[in-house]
Amino acid sequence: MRTLLLVCTFAAGLSGADPRAISMHPFTGQRGLAFTATVRGNNIKDAKAAFPEQPGLRISILNTGTEGKSQFVKLNIEAPTPGRYSFRLVTDSGVSNSLPLQIIDQPILPEPAGTHETPATAIPVTATPAIFTGMIAQKGETDFYAFDAKAGETMTFQVLSGLPSIGAPGGNANGFDPSISIYEPAGSWFDPARLNRLAFNDEPLWVLGRGTDAFLHHTFKKAGRYYVRLDAFSGQGGPDYSYYFRILPGAQTLEPPPGKADWDERTYTRALSADRLNDLAQRGGKPRTQKSVETYRMGSKFALPATLEGTIAQPGESHRATFQVDGPQDIAIEVETPDLAPPLFNPVVRLLDAKGDEVVTNFFAGRGACTGALNKGLTPKTIFPLRNPGTYTVEVRELTADLAETGFKYRVQIRPQVPHLGKIAIEEDHINLAPGGAKTVRVTFDREEDYRGAVAVSVENLPEGVSVLAAADYEPDKDPPPFPGKRERYVPRTERTVLAFSVADNAALSTLPKVARVIVRPVVDGKPGATIASKEIPIMVVAKP
Repeated sequence: MRTLLLVCTFAAGLSGADPRAISMHPFTGQRGLAFTATVRGNNIKDAKAAFPEQPGLRISILNTGTEGKSQFVKLNIEAPTPGRYSFRLVTDSGVSNSLPLQIIDQPILPEPAGTHETPATAIPVTATPAIFTGMIAQKGETDFYAFDAKAGETMTFQVLSGLPSIGAPGGNANGFDPSISIYEPAGSWFDPARLNRLAFNDEPLWVLGRGTDAFLHHTFKKAGRYYVRLDAFSGQGGPDYSYYFRILPGAQTLEPPPGKADWDERTYTRALSADRLNDLAQRGGKPRTQKSVETYRMGSKFALPATLEGTIAQPGESHRATFQVDGPQDIAIEVETPDLAPPLFNPVVRLLDAKGDEVVTNFFAGRGACTGALNKGLTPKTIFPLRNPGTYTVEVRELTADLAETGFKYRVQIRPQVPHLGKIAIEEDHINLAPGGAKTVRVTFDREEDYRGAVAVSVENLPEGVSVLAAADYEPDKDPPPFPGKRERYVPRTERTVLAFSVADNAALSTLPKVARVIVRPVVDGKPGATIASKEIPIMVVAKP
């Protein structure tokens, strides 16, 4: 009963509709040069200021208005140094979500006015490197660019979306998934203007949860005039479909996405360092007094803890290494793929006993909760209790028997289990509250390797009149999936707590956001450990709707 009353009180105290920024065009500018950009969204036409999240970014509002079903804010933007920036809009309803902005050193050309859907109306590219900002403004629209190439010349083409579409089942209904096509004039008796497609890319690799920006490099066999066409893969378009397009000489590497500071140990791309045990101990509220992890080449004998390195360079290769266990020990096996990760390189790791029988593997099989169908997959982390002393063998191979290359590099770390807090997610991006109102923010955390300590969550730098308490949240019971498999080996125990932000009835209204900081720390033996996760959340106290 107490929980239900708490949640109902929070829901009744929320402010009106939050401002939401959807897109910005252009979202790229040149260092030191002021440029104009238009932000589109909902509940933003009364924007009175922009709130930069990094120093050096200068933004002023030129005007606001309504266009169709959306509202817009025109900004004047300037930054003295290149880099990735972000900012928010401040309105009478509060602070908006954050929008990304990229500042570069190179000159940027805007897409010329008019349509560019045919070779005859293609945008001319006079030299490389060339950088353009443009828009697929209508459904089914395409933008052609015309350029000259020499025989044997290699060029790189990249287009970044201003409305990113994350790969997910069912298509790209809520985002702009750009694609690139390269053409040469071919002509025919039926159509003298016919084009012959030479290359195409929608994204280098479609993987659930990753971006869908297009990247392509191509070597031209003969000299001549060529065309590159940009469009939305699913034929979409509109005023939110902004893009940033680069043509670079040579075979350039893919421009990496912004890095994330969040801890995520159940991914193949995290680094398994020699100081891994100390990093985990700190996340478990323990001192950094663990031993260093030695590195070995496959094919040798080793002692725990150890990191094994190797490369599956030939099809069908299987690498092995052995170690001795003198008594019961709870171990963790983690896999890192420094170059190529799944689904390109799929490392299978097996632990065998002295008889050659499989003890544990990173292959997780179980029945799905939705259909009950058998699901199988590889995991980057496996935990297992070794109870029998003796000699054990670690085996590493590629999932298929016919794929191999120099990029199939792996690092397998076998170590004692260290109880700790794993991935931590703090849900809210911003908070707008009216006097007398309240709002809950969920903090989700993973208990890894049987971590049984407490979790302390606190908030610093609150606005005047705003307070916060830890609260309970209702979560309905879930029926366990049938035949779940040995999930405890492959899946952490996930829990959550709730922060309740409330505002006094007489709290003063905010003119600008105040950035509060949510801090998460482990608590072991009655003592709080070091901060292992934090998030800055802008908070505003706004008038009641």
